[in-house]
Amino acid sequence: MKLVAERAALYHGLQRLGAVVDSSTQQPLYQHVKMEAKDNELRLSATDLEVGLTLAVREVEIESEGTILVPYARITPLIGATPDSSISMSEEDGKVGIKTENSYFRILGEDPTDFVSVPQFPAEGVVEIDPDVLKYMVRRTAFATAAGKGRYALHGILCVLGKENAIELVAADGARLAHVQKKVSNPEGLEQEIIIPREGLEQMARLADAGSEAIRFATSERRLVAENDAARMVCQLVEGQFPNYREVIPTTSEISVQLPTKELLNAVRRAGYMTTKETHVVDFEFTDGSLTITAEAPDVGRAEVHMPVDYKGEGAGIAFNPENIEEMLAIVEREMVKMKFTDRRSPCVFKSGLDYTYVVSPVLRDEIGV
Repeated sequence: MKLVAERAALYHGLQRLGAVVDSSTQQPLYQHVKMEAKDNELRLSATDLEVGLTLAVREVEIESEGTILVPYARITPLIGATPDSSISMSEEDGKVGIKTENSYFRILGEDPTDFVSVPQFPAEGVVEIDPDVLKYMVRRTAFATAAGKGRYALHGILCVLGKENAIELVAADGARLAHVQKKVSNPEGLEQEIIIPREGLEQMARLADAGSEAIRFATSERRLVAENDAARMVCQLVEGQFPNYREVIPTTSEISVQLPTKELLNAVRRAGYMTTKETHVVDFEFTDGSLTITAEAPDVGRAEVHMPVDYKGEGAGIAFNPENIEEMLAIVEREMVKMKFTDRRSPCVFKSGLDYTYVVSPVLRDEIGV
């Protein structure tokens, strides 16, 4: 392998791979990035065996083709610190030489034979989605997945392909559920439900940063494969049974009120400053034309924030973990959200437009002792 690459483009590609390079010491082979010079482009690949990513760097001049594995933690900071606009790279006997105007480095590589490659894209069962639509959907659901990385259903995001080119993404962690629905191009009329790990779906959404085309995806052998004109990713699907989200979303409510998004976020955030880990609760109290949000902790103090709202009726109240409200409001761009609930013990629904639904369980003070 011998080539000349634009330094900034190469460094940007290496940075993108950082999210999927295996950081464990048990799999040293996957702490490497695979570099393959072929067909007038340099393809960079990395994997942690759950999510894999390969992307093309086209700002290169290839003198001879070849493939090598290079330690990610060695080459990435080196390329990033190099001041030159271009660098020369060559491979010989498992070593990679990097030459700039006034420096030369030689990095020991590994044999790429046993490195797991990102599979070819399936020929059938292909669905196409606008990259901006995908990013919109992932942003509104990913934050609501269960914390941590694992193989349980709630660590992933449910993807439902249905009739009339509909696609739904659903995330839940046991205390809340986020649901968004949009349109895709589904020429084969596929109907399926799969659970995609959060990190896999986020990498899929980031494909838009490396290309300009729509994102195509398909499933094969319990894997999701997605690509556009510049990159391809693969991830293992999550096994298990996702909760029946249709049963979780309430269909009726006695109280419904429109609330200004930014003002509500600001009020909840300020009230939340007066909570602790033991008393992480804010109370919503509605009266005629007003919403009062309160929080109190014996060793901190008390907050009381008033907002004028378009509410008429008898007094009503409900309590929440403030983080569950803040995280949702922070990703909503619409000026208003609709809040619907029945009483202090029933789930509360927030709606933004026609496509986004967020369900959050209330905090029951008598159960947590505050």
